[in-house]
Amino acid sequence: MKKKLIIALVLSLWFTSAYWLGSYYRRAQVAGVAIQKYVDVLDAESTDPQCTLEHCPNSSKSLPGMPEDRALFTSNEQFNVEMKDSPTGPATATEFAVKHVTKKDNGMVEAIVYGTTTKCYFPGDIGSISDLFRITLAPSTIKGEYVVIEDKRLGDTENPVPYARTLYKGKNKGEPSCSWKSKAS
Repeated sequence: MKKKLIIALVLSLWFTSAYWLGSYYRRAQVAGVAIQKYVDVLDAESTDPQCTLEHCPNSSKSLPGMPEDRALFTSNEQFNVEMKDSPTGPATATEFAVKHVTKKDNGMVEAIVYGTTTKCYFPGDIGSISDLFRITLAPSTIKGEYVVIEDKRLGDTENPVPYARTLYKGKNKGEPSCSWKSKAS
């Protein structure tokens, strides 16, 4: 009798663990898809002459499924628009990896993301910078999806998950298109 009880407990624990891990990785995949859509918008904003702090019709707020009450920009998005060198600033290409996801009691999801942005800083000169971000996602108005509602750059001392394995990797965009690069060659 004890043997059957132990086997039942072990199997129950195994199935519970498998379900939890499956849910965790599924959540990371859904968050990764939403973050990819978000960073694609951020990259496009870098060269969009219509995107200013006062008005940006194609900001991440315009993504399908976004809650109506979300601000025009996330914190990081606003910083990027403020830092544009010109209305059609240098093109950027952002790649990212989701390192950790946590579902909150209110239905939100928090993702820790390592991102690298490659940018044309000077004619013929491409550089990149890597940062760690805490990205907050809310349930989308589209069933089964999430949308990015906030994005905060973390400092070097705020790394909550050092050396975490990658749960989702965004698409490899390569180097950004530099309109002046071909002229400098």
